[in-house]
Amino acid sequence: MATTLGPDISFYQDDPQTPQGVNFSKMRQNAYYVILRAGQNLWGDRDFKVNWRESKLAGLPRGSYWFYDSRADPKKQAEKWVSMFEDGDFGELPMFGDFEDAYNGPFKGWKNWYNFLERVKELIPSGKEIGVYTGYYYWRENTAGVGIPANSLNYFKQYPLWIANYGVSAPMIPQPWSTWTFWQYTDNGDGTLYGVESLNIDLNHFNGDVDEFNQRFKLTNTPPPPPPPPSNNYRVTVASLKVRSGAGLSFNQIGSVTLNEVVEKLDVSADGNWLNIRKKDDSLTGWSFAAYLQNIAGTPDTPPDDDDNGNTDPPPDDEDKDWYRVTASSLKIRTGPGLEFDSIGSFTFGILVEKIGASPNNEWLNVRNQDGTLTGWCFSEYLLSVHNPTPEPPPAVVVPEHNTKNWYRVNTSSLNIRETPNLNAKVIGSLAKNDVVPGLDESNSEWLLVQKLDGTTGWSSRTYLVKVSTASRPTSVTQTLFPGITYLRKDLTSPRPTVVHVIAIDLQTQKLEFLVTPSANNTDVLCTRTTSQFLEEFKLHVAINGGYFSYLDPSNDPAALCPNGGDPVRISDYAASRGKIYSPKKTVQPEVFLGQKNQVTFEKESGKVFNAVSGDRMVVKDGKVIKNLAAQDPNPRTAIGLSRNGRWLTLMVVDGRQTGYSEGVTFPELAQLLISYGVYTGANMDGGGSSAMVLRGFDGKARVLNSPIDAGKPGKERAVGNHLGLFIRP
Repeated sequence: MATTLGPDISFYQDDPQTPQGVNFSKMRQNAYYVILRAGQNLWGDRDFKVNWRESKLAGLPRGSYWFYDSRADPKKQAEKWVSMFEDGDFGELPMFGDFEDAYNGPFKGWKNWYNFLERVKELIPSGKEIGVYTGYYYWRENTAGVGIPANSLNYFKQYPLWIANYGVSAPMIPQPWSTWTFWQYTDNGDGTLYGVESLNIDLNHFNGDVDEFNQRFKLTNTPPPPPPPPSNNYRVTVASLKVRSGAGLSFNQIGSVTLNEVVEKLDVSADGNWLNIRKKDDSLTGWSFAAYLQNIAGTPDTPPDDDDNGNTDPPPDDEDKDWYRVTASSLKIRTGPGLEFDSIGSFTFGILVEKIGASPNNEWLNVRNQDGTLTGWCFSEYLLSVHNPTPEPPPAVVVPEHNTKNWYRVNTSSLNIRETPNLNAKVIGSLAKNDVVPGLDESNSEWLLVQKLDGTTGWSSRTYLVKVSTASRPTSVTQTLFPGITYLRKDLTSPRPTVVHVIAIDLQTQKLEFLVTPSANNTDVLCTRTTSQFLEEFKLHVAINGGYFSYLDPSNDPAALCPNGGDPVRISDYAASRGKIYSPKKTVQPEVFLGQKNQVTFEKESGKVFNAVSGDRMVVKDGKVIKNLAAQDPNPRTAIGLSRNGRWLTLMVVDGRQTGYSEGVTFPELAQLLISYGVYTGANMDGGGSSAMVLRGFDGKARVLNSPIDAGKPGKERAVGNHLGLFIRP
């Protein structure tokens, strides 16, 4: 029998650090429908509402599924599922209860599945179809295998079956069904083909052809409207766009074009990133970045927003500023106030933007960033009014690159650093074997002026130093920070420029103490700090940024909640500090538990909870890259990993969004990097502009080891909700 194909997806198919999300228009070209994960346990899938809306706009028939979790009350799970739908839109396909849970919780088994499904039926409109998703062996073991009565088993026959069975020509069908409606036949589909960011994707067949599919779900097979034909007219979408003499940043600027100006395209660069344009009055011809030029169908030479007299709105008064903070991990910016307008860029979580206009219903705001490089429209729902922006924290000390110096490796077990080039001089520090340091002054034939990452600068004997690079930083640098704590840096050139920072911690080292940012009032509301501020405030030796958070509404009186500075934020997931669980939320995000004796576990606490911080997703399990990891676009990342024997803890930060220096990595690439450093279990944390790794300097001040990027500014740290730090007792 002919079948009709469609994927099922969840938040795992989207990278929260990229602007594009799932491309449902591309999915529509290759699929007849999509089934979207609504949630699990008592939490909703973080991408469900936007996926539900965007897939409908793309013309895809939609179904939903809820991963039944035996750790939560079935009726409450049903209520949470139904609450995920707005305006009574439950989709065109069935709502599927997903029964594959292996948590062995107090609500396991078919009796609780019955309660779950019955509660869903009570809450949804009469006639809305519910289905069952499961696997053949799982279903058999949890029904017939536990002695379910025949009448109880037959109860489930009323629900259409969505069966998971891979690597076969036809699926096995468990009792009480005699046929299947949907068949999930692979978890290894081509994610790129269906517009998602994971390399792999689940794919399904409907048991019938397109006509049978449409008849079964009362659909019409109306294709999406064709896009408007392209033209050679383009509109400028930023306040000011440079025009260069050639197609690249290395060419000189010869002029500029301004917001809403219409120009003519003459040519396009080989990579498609640059357009050769000409002004309408022939006064300027040159190359501009294509991302900020919007193709216009036809020849509408008049800029938008003109009044009846042809006058455009005057520019906003610079003294009358209305500021907003972005509350989404990545917020798309469009050329106009609606989803039908093209995306021209994005603003990242936490940055400040200025409101310069609004749609009549205030659903969309016209905003620009602080340096004026990007102006456009975005959803007001993801902008938090702050009016008076909080002053930026002072910049931390950044570890110098020393890219033009010779570098040396220590070839003895321990090498002193002295105040002056003399054996009788005061010892101010030391280096360990295989440490790599720059030579700052090589004028002395017997001594070399060196500098450690903590800023210690002094003289060491040349006898025990071997040159490893000439007039450049080596691609691999190792340095012992403290006993049992080693820093490693790797500069990669393939598949793109990438700089990786790693701190390897031997958990058997004595006198180590971990700290997750504590709560002053034992609630999930904290005040933001940069990672450097966190390290200095708690007198730590090493720190990285932690998990996700969201800003509070200003009506909560930020000055009262954070009298010492920072913005009040709510921690999004599970968190604990020194035995106090201040954010008890259990979500799908992985938790990292650090016990009082420095035992580290992922997703399951070992004994009493001491320190805990939540990440974004697991990327390494059992020494292998987890399947279906999203993100084909590289970004800055922060990750935590553990060796197979539980002895070595790896903290990793990868720099990104900095052309020519480091562009970042995808989730699969991050997983491979962790594995290359001996990680057996690893999780991605909050990344993007939040990624930071800092070290306590010789003077007690924080020194930033990586190159963070916030609001598009390399080297600028973002103030975040919580962190993970390490203290070494004297």
